Amino acid sequence: MTKHPPNRRGISFEVGAQLEARDRLKNWYPAHIEDIDYEEGKVLIHFKRWNHRYDEWFCWDSPYLRPLEKIQLRKEGLHEDEGSSVSIKSVMSWVSR
Repeated sequence: MTKHPPNRRGISFEVGAQLEARDRLKNWYPAHIEDIDYEEGKVLIHFKRWNHRYDEWFCWDSPYLRPLEKIQLRKEGLHEDEGSSVSIKSVMSWVSR
């Protein structure tokens, strides 16, 4: 019987989807979904910039998976909301006065 992934805000359960995952040492890292096992209800997570030997299977309702934080999106050059009205330049000029 094929299971369906849960509807979790900020996480798209598809191969390549970006998220954060917690490793066994309880640290959160940016990651993406490498594979999905619909029979077992699990996703194979690849931690970015780590060797694939550290890839790990998680149940898709695991509390150790969460949406990618906005701060992390900015670090990686991704933009969640392109329509931001305050630019870094204007904030920096205000702070330096």
